[in-house]
Amino acid sequence: MKLFQAYLHLLVFISLAATSTADYFKYAKTGCNGTCGDVRIPFPFGIGADCSVNPWFAIVCNNSTPYLSALSQVEVLSINLRFQTVTVNLPKHSDCQSPVRTSFDLGDQSPFLFSKFQNIFVFEGCGIASMMDHGSMVTRCSTACLNVTHSDRNNCFGIGCCQTTIPKFLKSYSIHLTGSEMQWAGGGCGSAFLADATSYDPFISMNTSFSPVSLLWILTASVQITCCYERNLDTLEVDMFNGTLVNSPKCTWDSQGANPYLSDGCINGLGM
Repeated sequence: MKLFQAYLHLLVFISLAATSTADYFKYAKTGCNGTCGDVRIPFPFGIGADCSVNPWFAIVCNNSTPYLSALSQVEVLSINLRFQTVTVNLPKHSDCQSPVRTSFDLGDQSPFLFSKFQNIFVFEGCGIASMMDHGSMVTRCSTACLNVTHSDRNNCFGIGCCQTTIPKFLKSYSIHLTGSEMQWAGGGCGSAFLADATSYDPFISMNTSFSPVSLLWILTASVQITCCYERNLDTLEVDMFNGTLVNSPKCTWDSQGANPYLSDGCINGLGM
């Protein structure tokens, strides 16, 4: 009998410990779902009414795939609280005719910017790809295409493929391709696009029409955020391409764990 009681006590302890741990690892607001499929959705983002800090951060979960509804339902791949980024799937800019001008605009009022730290500008093709912002050159790269091999293309060092950094945070951009027709694998079209540097693989990218792109998200001073354990808000300074500086409130992120943007989202007193 005593052995059975000890066993019951052990089961209760394990259950309470599991519940306690689950409460510690809190990512979404109380009463809100913290995941969509395999993607974690931490506050200030949220799934459903009143689960995000404002409508810009609202996520729609459709067939276990998250979408950012404020940006024309682009697919969300991941959200990083430490770097304050959301990685989304955006279409590549590609066309067989030259010159080609394509663009993408996040909107002047949106809290999202193309991250200069996480993204690179990639051109797969032959010729020159220029990235512009309201008529001003942001960056460009060019390729040579004589005797191009798949090995050259997959290295993306300037023969059939090139990549470069972007110098500032952007709200919008347009791409100008010149002489972009590819001269291997039976021809085809060149394509230029932003890509998350940690996700870009030239070998895989050549067979896709979308590219993972990291967006920096910023908060305004009017947003009501209480950091975990009521820590003071830090400030993230963002340098825009037009020369202006934007300051965004930011909760301190110390190590892997829960959510510093929730008052009860810490573990053992640490902002996670």
